[in-house]
Amino acid sequence: MIAAQWATSGAIPRTHNPLLPPSPSDLLLHMVHNYNGMAIGCLVLVRIALRLSRSTVRQQARRTPMELAALAVHWGIYASLAAQAATGFIASYLWGPAAGIHKAIWNVTLTLVTLHVTAAAWHGVRRDGVVGRMLPFRAKTISGERQRPVR
Repeated sequence: MIAAQWATSGAIPRTHNPLLPPSPSDLLLHMVHNYNGMAIGCLVLVRIALRLSRSTVRQQARRTPMELAALAVHWGIYASLAAQAATGFIASYLWGPAAGIHKAIWNVTLTLVTLHVTAAAWHGVRRDGVVGRMLPFRAKTISGERQRPVR
């Protein structure tokens, strides 16, 4: 969905160009961008609610620097996506100048997603079990128990 936002974002300035009438395809792309953005905002709120409801209680004093960095990046992604959706909605329907803030937050989102993907690749190379925990269907052993990562 985020890739679709990036792909459709070019139509936004073309539909608001005072010198040229927008093409039908640009109007469609603008609409896709707006509604997809609203859907992302809703899904981020659902994800935050799920994360908070399934949160395991763990003492923060025991978190390693790597775990704290992962936590900061995850919550940063949630916050930046929610802010993107909110500022996009505001720019489209309430106050046009919010578009500048919307664009600035995009750079934050890209940075956080790049950090996240880089960290996932690093964990994949290390084979420390983190990538396996991200998969929806984890491998099971012959006894039927889930495999635990070796630390």
